[in-house]
Amino acid sequence: MLAASAPAAEREFPIEKMTPTQQPAIALNHLGFVPDARKLALYRTGEAPRPAEFSLRQLGDPEKPFQITRPLRSRASELGECLVADFSDLTREGLYQITINGERSVPFFIRPDVWRRVLPKAVSYFHTQRCGVEVPNVHPACHLDDARRRDNGERVDVTGGWHDAGDLRKWMSATMMNGFGLMHLARRLGEKWDKGGAGLAPLLEEMRWGNRYFLKMQDRDGLVWADTAGGVNGDGVDDHWTDNQPGTADDRHINTGKSGQVQAMFVALQAMVAQQFRPVDAAYSAQCLAAAQRCWKASKRGGDAGQLAWWVRAALELHRATGEADLSTEAANLAARLIELQQTTFPDGQKSVRGYWRTAADSNEAYKSGTQSALPPTVLLELAETLPRHPSANRWLDAVRLHLEDYARPLAARSAYGILPYGIYRGAISSDRYRELDGDLSYRFFMPVRVKSSANPRRQTAKWYGLTSHLESYAVLGALAAKLLARREYSDLAYRQLEWVMGANPFGSCLMTGEGMRNVYPHSRFSGLIPGGIVNGIAGNLKDEAVLDTTYGYDWRTCEYWSPHNAHFVWAVSLL
Repeated sequence: MLAASAPAAEREFPIEKMTPTQQPAIALNHLGFVPDARKLALYRTGEAPRPAEFSLRQLGDPEKPFQITRPLRSRASELGECLVADFSDLTREGLYQITINGERSVPFFIRPDVWRRVLPKAVSYFHTQRCGVEVPNVHPACHLDDARRRDNGERVDVTGGWHDAGDLRKWMSATMMNGFGLMHLARRLGEKWDKGGAGLAPLLEEMRWGNRYFLKMQDRDGLVWADTAGGVNGDGVDDHWTDNQPGTADDRHINTGKSGQVQAMFVALQAMVAQQFRPVDAAYSAQCLAAAQRCWKASKRGGDAGQLAWWVRAALELHRATGEADLSTEAANLAARLIELQQTTFPDGQKSVRGYWRTAADSNEAYKSGTQSALPPTVLLELAETLPRHPSANRWLDAVRLHLEDYARPLAARSAYGILPYGIYRGAISSDRYRELDGDLSYRFFMPVRVKSSANPRRQTAKWYGLTSHLESYAVLGALAAKLLARREYSDLAYRQLEWVMGANPFGSCLMTGEGMRNVYPHSRFSGLIPGGIVNGIAGNLKDEAVLDTTYGYDWRTCEYWSPHNAHFVWAVSLL
């Protein structure tokens, strides 16, 4: 992930005044639709005469031509008024194209496997990002000299793992997400994840490769270090190729910080790996479980809403791995603390939203994350799925229902695209535009461009990027909620988030390299194009309008590959 290493001009606001291109006007999911899903295409209205209807035709079947014409309906939207083409009742499999006002859409499929057929390509992204080995046609063996501790200079072998993004860094918090994506895919779909018949072997092999690095990052005290080559405060001092010779001037460094979230993620992931490998490699399974238990015993469990949610998942996965009743009790106790942070009443003189999570017990700020916004309710669903007879199971499910019904769905309904805004605020926290919600609350679809500096309240700093993983995390939540709560509306919510990523957005751009049309060129400084890689995606300018670098400006904020995007994508698709 690129941060402070960006040039000074890039760290300002290079695309703050960009607005969405007006072509194409048609936005839809470039992959297509499963037959029983809700199927929508959007047409952005402009100054030209408003079309009244759309036509849809099947391609490639001259023997039995199929075409329909239907009216468009208007849809008010905070991201711009749209006309909606609804063809949800069409279940006939085939390749189709929509025409509105003389403009043709991207051809798209209606078929049961439109999402699953992309999984092998999305998973291959992880393999391309391997570090410490030659990746044919991408790079030679690299970073065989990783690394030295930044605090005392001691050499520690932390070779292996995955490069995180469009750079060569190995952040634990980001690259462990690859592992969660792989393990959830194996758990949910098993050997059927790849219709080509590859079986589980490729998933397990890739997980073992990434995990060799994670296990090496565990210190003698059982806790886990933060990253390799992350630099100093995120700068680019270690973001480079090396001579692969330990002890020379280009050696990279280990950040020996030990954040609580990294500990929780490590415990949860090692427990999942132990479960998945137990039938095929009992010794390796035991090694991973032992590493998880060491970290669990050495850690202090708590933190803000996001960190607390990770600890719920850690306790739950340890329980699944060991069967120990004490761990299920600990998971429930941590979940009770998490639920205490949920805003169950309507605050700030409004009646529009509730059910969101506060950041902490002593804070009224709503929890939000650029990469895992839906984490708290998702782990409560996982808990209820694993422990359905627990006395608190209904309470966990009720908390999720409240979040979906009184927060997620009302906010998603504010745009024709059905995406979850980044988050809500009490008033405005900078000179950016904050959209009025109700009472004293405001919201933004995208991250603020300018945020007041904590060190100097008179100064505003930039810290913003695209929200692909924010949306995909809600796709995971919606998919799992549809499964456990039996509500079609929740799977519809999940699909809307993924469809935005795959082209149903104001730019008509598919954000996965090698799928769909109008792909941006990724910020990928060392590998170039990676088929199956997903970029940061659409962000917002000062006016909270959608922006995306479609002009080859190499903008990292919208166009860089990041690990969590592919991880959340394969996780969500495995559930849907």
